[in-house]
Amino acid sequence: MKKSILILAAMIGSLYTTFAVTPNPENTAATSAQKQWLFKPISTNDVSLELERLGGNVQLYLYSQNMKGVDMIYIERSKDPSVGFVRCKTVKVSDHLAKSKNYINVVDDSPYDSNTDSYYRIRTVTSTGATRVYPATGLAPIMSIEPETVDNSK
Repeated sequence: MKKSILILAAMIGSLYTTFAVTPNPENTAATSAQKQWLFKPISTNDVSLELERLGGNVQLYLYSQNMKGVDMIYIERSKDPSVGFVRCKTVKVSDHLAKSKNYINVVDDSPYDSNTDSYYRIRTVTSTGATRVYPATGLAPIMSIEPETVDNSK
């Protein structure tokens, strides 16, 4: 009886070690990278702008390692990446610091048509009045795909 229990325990042990899932360091790194997909690494005082179309609106994600030095963020948009930017949103950072010290999410309620190239940029103003304009970030248009029609008249 003892012999059969030992054999059974040895078999279960070998099956467990054979098929047990061990964490793969590559998978762990990939999973953590997927969770951080939205923001690229940036310098301490920089502010990152990420864009996403949701329905008829454009979500604007602002991220910084430290937003405490920024007083206001002006979000501007244009149809041309180099000229013609107009202010579409004003963000007072202190209003958002209670939620997060480094992340702000706002919506552009009246973006350009979804079939138009759009460019957004941010202008930050510190409490001392220093202003910095960041490079434009492009938002590609959504092109509608028309179904193909087949001519069966032949």
